[in-house]
Amino acid sequence: MKTSDLGDHTIEVEGDLIDHRYRPEHQVPSGGSELIHHMVIRLKIKGPAMVIEQAEATMPYHPREECPVVLPWIRKLEGMRIAPGFTMKVKRVIGGKNGCAHLTSLILAMGESAIQGYWSAYGVEKGKERGREQDLKQFINTCYLWREDGPIVKEFREPLESQVPSERSEPLDSPA
Repeated sequence: MKTSDLGDHTIEVEGDLIDHRYRPEHQVPSGGSELIHHMVIRLKIKGPAMVIEQAEATMPYHPREECPVVLPWIRKLEGMRIAPGFTMKVKRVIGGKNGCAHLTSLILAMGESAIQGYWSAYGVEKGKERGREQDLKQFINTCYLWREDGPIVKEFREPLESQVPSERSEPLDSPA
């Protein structure tokens, strides 16, 4: 995965899937493996809503001639938000018989990378107070360290809890 800040609350996430397999029935040098898949997906994502604005995929290497037929279908992700329910939406739109298992798996992994990449680029902007509650909502409970009572959330909430209520942009106990 590679995440890049494009400016204006927009990031690009690029994911590569490279699949080497040992296949004894093929004439591969002893102990070696054979390249089976190489797939690349690029997503342009607009935050803070985490909307996929652009989605494209390529298959520099694939095992069957027909594999690239599914590549244009990746554009069906455009307009989709990376938010709760993302996994099920992706599986429904490009999973199973509607796409490619490898591309689907790569997209799902890229969703998490997008969230973390966006947070790295825009979670704490210059001149802003650390950790406004509305900025934290989409990250809370996305992993063990980002759990509601975990160290990262506590770290960002501590400055908020020391503010007087009129300085807060939103109540601390607002629903996620």
